[in-house]
Amino acid sequence: MAEEEGFELVDVHSKANITRNEVFIALFIVLALLSGWIGLLVDTVLPEQLDGQTLGMGIWLVLPFLNGIIIRTIRKDWKDFGIKPRLKENVKWYGLVIIFFPLITLFFTLVAWPLGFVSFSSFSVVSIISSITTMFIGLIIKNIFEDFAWQGFLTPKLIAIRMNDFKLYLIVGLVWAFWHAPYYLFFLPDSMYSSTLNRVIDVFITSPIVITIWAVMFVELTRITRSVWPAVLMHTFEDGIPNYLIFDKKIIEFIGVGDILFNPIKGVIPLIIYLAFGLWLRKKRIARG
Repeated sequence: MAEEEGFELVDVHSKANITRNEVFIALFIVLALLSGWIGLLVDTVLPEQLDGQTLGMGIWLVLPFLNGIIIRTIRKDWKDFGIKPRLKENVKWYGLVIIFFPLITLFFTLVAWPLGFVSFSSFSVVSIISSITTMFIGLIIKNIFEDFAWQGFLTPKLIAIRMNDFKLYLIVGLVWAFWHAPYYLFFLPDSMYSSTLNRVIDVFITSPIVITIWAVMFVELTRITRSVWPAVLMHTFEDGIPNYLIFDKKIIEFIGVGDILFNPIKGVIPLIIYLAFGLWLRKKRIARG
């Protein structure tokens, strides 16, 4: 009987801990989704700011990260933060994340080009390499804030409450996607979109689908390496290669059916590859135990 009571006490303690985690997760999600709107409110009070470098954008980027840090500090809970690079045991994964998005971009550009589904604006290879190199440190810093919010706090806390993997992907992906909503709707300049309708479609349809699929990769990469740094690095190369060349500068433009099928950011075939890669990582993690 004593043993049974002991097991019952452990179970009650575990359930209480899960309940506390759920409360902090809910708080984190609410503040994350509000962060961009808080930033926009601040920008209305401080209208004289540089485009793309407003205080409101800073609040949008940093607030989820700070929220996670504050919760961990209050709870004295840092064990699953993923701050250690674990470079020695994850060399192959670091190598993979460095080449992943550049290779995907190159491959689908080469596939779409002879089919007439891609066009190029005038560019200088030297200038592009120089620009990407210059941006690299800034992108790393940006992605430290972003990925240590989603992969350094939200993902491990959902794991801690024993959430089903597929529900976990969905929650991380949708929170990550709708955190972007104020950025796409208001922070990005009008020149980034051909019409208001395209902007709205991006926010409420394209982005949730794309980012939720990406979340499978990022979640599983973090879980298999037990570090957030591979996700930070992978995200940085995504920002610096396909996102910069296709979305930001439109140096590469996928046309018509090519945009639907081959675009490395949102094309159907690349998304299938990203999902398959994430599920393959999941399989490897489970097999490794």
